[in-house]
Amino acid sequence: MMTDLGKAVMAPDGRRVTLPVYAYLIEHPAGLFLVDTGWGRDISPNGTYDHKAVRKVLPAHLASLYKPYVPEGMAVVEQLASMGIKPQDLSAVLITHLDADHVSGLRSVSKARRIVVPEDEAYWTVRTKYRLRQPENLWSGEGAERVFFRGHLLGPLHKAIDVTGDGSIMMVNLPGHTDGMCGVIVRNGGKYVLLASDAAISSRSWERMEGPGFAADSALQLRSLEWIAETAADPGCEAVLCSHDRNLNTEKIELCESGE
Repeated sequence: MMTDLGKAVMAPDGRRVTLPVYAYLIEHPAGLFLVDTGWGRDISPNGTYDHKAVRKVLPAHLASLYKPYVPEGMAVVEQLASMGIKPQDLSAVLITHLDADHVSGLRSVSKARRIVVPEDEAYWTVRTKYRLRQPENLWSGEGAERVFFRGHLLGPLHKAIDVTGDGSIMMVNLPGHTDGMCGVIVRNGGKYVLLASDAAISSRSWERMEGPGFAADSALQLRSLEWIAETAADPGCEAVLCSHDRNLNTEKIELCESGE
């Protein structure tokens, strides 16, 4: 995968691959938590690729890079509706990072009780090269709560956000793709799942120590992969799920406390 945005935009269609974009719903005793939002319906009104619609949402260089579409019924707000869930039923929307494919659908769920973005991500996105890949208009007006990472044993840099206050949902800093990107750990007793966001493309990334590309810091990206590899090998880890894994076929994971 190319790491240079300019080269990627100019790549011929024959070198492109189609990747899914996943969002995750966590059903938790404290409520419903949505992790990322994927693309919004407005970027693909008819469920197919629509260049004019994409250009209304994204600047030209990102429209050329992504070429996104959302099949009918698959926008996050539509999937929630199919389960009888309204945006205002969500206890929080947790944003792993501010790339367009993770926040384009945020407007459609902005009535959630909280929208949580790591401060490290929000601060740097409008001040550095990330401005090229993270349009501020996709998230800045949606009432996001910017929360600081705190020192914690979790993660390659030992920084995390305790969303629920009891360690059962943690936003863990996994830098490299962006400085402030996080994964989300969902824990029940001794069992847990890691939602790794874009810190890896699939298990191949950490098994071969191959950075997934578009690295803001390739050294930190590899450091995050090393931590993910250790996590994946932990007997308590039920799964590591990546946001663009084409081989992912798990729709539902139930975490039971150890011994149950």
